[in-house]
Amino acid sequence: MIKAICFDLGDTLIAEESVIHNSSGQATTARVIHGTLEVLTALRKGGYKVAMIANGDSAGARNIIKATGLEDYFDAIIISEEVGIEKPCRGIFEAALAKLGVKAKNALMVGNRIDADILGANRLGMKSMWFRWNGRYSDTIESSQEKPDFTINSLFQLPVLLALI
Repeated sequence: MIKAICFDLGDTLIAEESVIHNSSGQATTARVIHGTLEVLTALRKGGYKVAMIANGDSAGARNIIKATGLEDYFDAIIISEEVGIEKPCRGIFEAALAKLGVKAKNALMVGNRIDADILGANRLGMKSMWFRWNGRYSDTIESSQEKPDFTINSLFQLPVLLALI
């Protein structure tokens, strides 16, 4: 039974091409992907615990999270620079699950990268959902560990699939 949903940030919740940087090159804001706020609201109302697991620098990610209003939707926000480990390494996923108090088998990772989000979740025993809405990253699946349990091309598909799991 799925009790927690974990999300990647870039090209999963926010559109990477929309990131705005200040004169120092620090990310300051971005555009949320269509359906993000509605789906996060529905998940929270549905009783799911929700986490963000993001690779990236802390200041830039935190700026984007705050500027887009995403911070209020999460029970845990884990950023690679803050924990010293990046996806697909299991430690970053374990940190999120520990904060949520949920076992890997009861969690779903939603992300856009096969080589980071899907591989990392699968190695740990989480369910994985590939959010494939653009062609920015490779769609090559090189091993059984990289095969997602589910594939969606709109965040609005997530609650529908959760009802079936």
